[in-house]
Amino acid sequence: MNNAMGNFYNNYPYIPYPRLNGYMDYNSRVYGQTNNCYCEKSFLRILNSCADTALDVHVNEVVMAENLKEGEFTRYAQVSPKQYEIRIFNSDEPKELIFESSIDISRNMTYTGVIAEDDSDPADISVLMIPEAKENYMTGKMSSIRFANLAFGAPDLELAADDGTVLFAGIKYSDVSGNVAIPSGLYNLTLREKGSKKEVKAMDVDFAPGMHYTMFASGKYGEDINVDIIIPEDGVNYLGLC
Repeated sequence: MNNAMGNFYNNYPYIPYPRLNGYMDYNSRVYGQTNNCYCEKSFLRILNSCADTALDVHVNEVVMAENLKEGEFTRYAQVSPKQYEIRIFNSDEPKELIFESSIDISRNMTYTGVIAEDDSDPADISVLMIPEAKENYMTGKMSSIRFANLAFGAPDLELAADDGTVLFAGIKYSDVSGNVAIPSGLYNLTLREKGSKKEVKAMDVDFAPGMHYTMFASGKYGEDINVDIIIPEDGVNYLGLC
């Protein structure tokens, strides 16, 4: 059983993210979001990116998920800003505790806790706490997007539009890009290997004005590439944050 968090992202200034200052100055927005508001609430959801493994997730004494399969999310749960104990079990009987550790939740934030294979030991798992920052000043027909590489075993990946524009490049496994603002609308996007330009996945995506999205590449990368792109709305779009 692994009780180490691995790449555990939870506290400002989110140093593990290589490009978080990016186009929309992620760090300063997160700082303002957590320090200019005194709301005693935040939100947490769980994503299982571990292929072929259904999991039960307990946060303190609350059952956040049961039989959560690869690629599935929970709904957001409102939580108070503080430290929580997270325990993860195999869903199959008899249930086996396979991970436990602590997570820190800051105020006025939304998080996706991603369960992923540990990149240093595939037999273990880790929890990646991915925060969301809200851009209150994004105006007009613009959308905010970012990319998370959660496809275990994948090389560095890049995401390109059909006009050749590379939106994100060199995203390593368990890494998350910074936010990029793009004109809203329908895009034909291709996920590919950064070096060889080998296509991994192609998709059409319609980004709505004023909305924030995180694109999660989930699955396993090997002789048979089985990678899906999951694009839920970020909670900052509709949850009651300042």
